[in-house]
Amino acid sequence: MKLSVSALPVCIAIFIFTFTNCTKNDENQPYNAVPSVETHSVSSISAIDALGGGYVSNDGGSAVTTRGLCWSTAQQPKVRDSKSVEGSGTGNFTSVIFGLNPGTTYYVRAYATNSNGTSYGNQNSFVTAASNLKFEKNVLLEQYTGTWCGYCTRAIAQIDNLHTVNNKFVHIALHLSDQMTFPQNNALFTSFGFTGVPTVHVDRTSTWNGSVTVISNMQNPADAGLAINVSSSGTNINVTVQAKFGFSMPGGVKMSVYMLEDGIVANQTNYYNTDVSHPFYGKGNPVLNFIHNNVLIKIGTDMFGDLIPSEDIGAGKVYTRSITFSNISPDKFSKLKVAAFLTNNTGLKQKQVINAVVASVGENKSFVELSQ
Repeated sequence: MKLSVSALPVCIAIFIFTFTNCTKNDENQPYNAVPSVETHSVSSISAIDALGGGYVSNDGGSAVTTRGLCWSTAQQPKVRDSKSVEGSGTGNFTSVIFGLNPGTTYYVRAYATNSNGTSYGNQNSFVTAASNLKFEKNVLLEQYTGTWCGYCTRAIAQIDNLHTVNNKFVHIALHLSDQMTFPQNNALFTSFGFTGVPTVHVDRTSTWNGSVTVISNMQNPADAGLAINVSSSGTNINVTVQAKFGFSMPGGVKMSVYMLEDGIVANQTNYYNTDVSHPFYGKGNPVLNFIHNNVLIKIGTDMFGDLIPSEDIGAGKVYTRSITFSNISPDKFSKLKVAAFLTNNTGLKQKQVINAVVASVGENKSFVELSQ
């Protein structure tokens, strides 16, 4: 077919008009495209969180259903990593970057999702501040003893003396082979390789010879703190224990909760009755009607502690555990205490005590944070 010369300009004009209109529509309303998004710089950086944001400039021709930030310690984070969700649509948004560890490099990108997929903005990085959160440290003294043990009055006297000069410790008396023996005491005793009493185990790291200085040297600021509230209701003792952490502990942490009783009367064998240099000189052998305190009578966790969920451990994070001891005679309430302590689950410090706390019924103790 031949075109006349007069028709050629008309065809060229139609072609140019059509091409120009298609190009214009593609630029203003792209179809089958993901959104366009930018990542804002990060600010207000602390040890555990930071503030960021982004800007969705174009929805890609389909409504933006989700937008926010994603972050990771690895580069080019995606929505399968940690993320925030900050509404929908185009425009600016801000977001808190949370759940971070102190002194750590993180990478962050804004993201936006429509029906065609998810797009990411430019990558930014930042370093969280080092944690300075520290807590007052209480040393745990676990005294393995028995009323039949004549040398155990030595350890009793040493602990009594410690009480007069230092109160930052928690004392638990674990009786073996006498009327105050708790069924699982021996399992705990043998797990550390102990074979004889008296044995006083401090922070589950070493045995104690009675030195006050040794205890004071172990009371350096702790990386985790404990709060405890002990109340009564009917025949129940209700306990709420909280653990607050200064940083992440990847090896894991266990919490133990023990009930103790004061004022238990039982004769105590005493081999120091004739030793004039000893505090138990002349008190008899046995010491009649001796009053035993801080005796373990019940546990609210496993004897070796219950593992705290890893997601609840990190700088500034607080883990809460509630326990009820039931069927307890109310006339005993004034003699009861609850001790709680944290231990390392794995690693070089496995089983070692991080911190401890004790409270009587009706007592509420808060975290003791230390300024750095």
